[in-house]
Amino acid sequence: MMRMGVVFLALAVVACSGGARSGVTAGGAPSSSTNAATGSGTVIVANMGDNTATLLDVASKRVVATLPAGNGVHEVAVSHDGRWAVVSNYGVRGAPGNSLTVIDVPKAAVARTIDLGEFKRPHGSAFLPGDSLFAVTSEVSKAVVLVNFRMGTVVGSIPTNHPASHMLALTADGRRIYTSNVADGTVSELDVPGRKFVREFNVAPAVEGITVAPGGEQVWVGSNQAKTVTVLDPSAGAAVGTLSGFGMPYRLAVTPDSRTVIITDPPNAVVRIVDRATRKDRASVKIPADSVGPNAEFPGSPSPEGIVLSRDGRYAFVALQGNSRVAMIDIAKASVVAYMPTGAGPDGIAYSPFGR
Repeated sequence: MMRMGVVFLALAVVACSGGARSGVTAGGAPSSSTNAATGSGTVIVANMGDNTATLLDVASKRVVATLPAGNGVHEVAVSHDGRWAVVSNYGVRGAPGNSLTVIDVPKAAVARTIDLGEFKRPHGSAFLPGDSLFAVTSEVSKAVVLVNFRMGTVVGSIPTNHPASHMLALTADGRRIYTSNVADGTVSELDVPGRKFVREFNVAPAVEGITVAPGGEQVWVGSNQAKTVTVLDPSAGAAVGTLSGFGMPYRLAVTPDSRTVIITDPPNAVVRIVDRATRKDRASVKIPADSVGPNAEFPGSPSPEGIVLSRDGRYAFVALQGNSRVAMIDIAKASVVAYMPTGAGPDGIAYSPFGR
């Protein structure tokens, strides 16, 4: 979900319970030669503007299908085997959602809907290792909900102890979940096998975007209000660094080798590529304001928002909310190598290695 709506809903939950720097690279305008870039797999995008999910074939850069989902679609997650994509149906103002839309990626079809019952406002999500359990935040319930994916039933929940738990980050071994809690600027650490709350980190106002290094050694979390990214060291139980200079660090992703963090900044129309060890920018990719629509959340900006990486860490796929596209970025080259069309207002995004 996007900023101001998040703040409004976070307050409701409580009531109810810079410009370019050195190294900036122009993204370039879409062209037939640009779209000839290599790559494989399927990208799945949740389109907030029309409550659909678009499946994109990376090799051909074509739309495979655009499928109906629930009301107020936001985030999407893909199983480790690449077969399943799950879209969280967050709902709209005054009508909280409580369901998940399951997509069969090879068939490019909606397979079923999972009802979460009392757990409302589902948002950030991930499959646990083995794909038998699916974890999703429930903002209203101050919890991460655990779903038996095969059965489609809720089998438990882990309290976050904080309102508006919006996004989650899961370690590669599936033992720890970290949630960004928008309403009070905290991050919750959860023990997944023990199904219990571990501790909280006080970070900054309106935290939202979050990622964790695969080994769990660092958690990076963005603050929409402070316009900073805070680096947490769970072993030390404290923050070890802060990055600044953002218009808004909306979403973050760390490469599989843990060396690089990619951060989207929609107000500045920039995707920053950061060295995780030094916390210094390697490059920034400027997304051109091409064909920006009237519903862009930041007027005049293509609004790079949701981000996902290919399994090999070579490419970043970024949802451009402002012009209803996905930008495919070659991370090593720090350049946009392709654009692909989506539905209206793309936000959440996920990648499956399944090719066509």
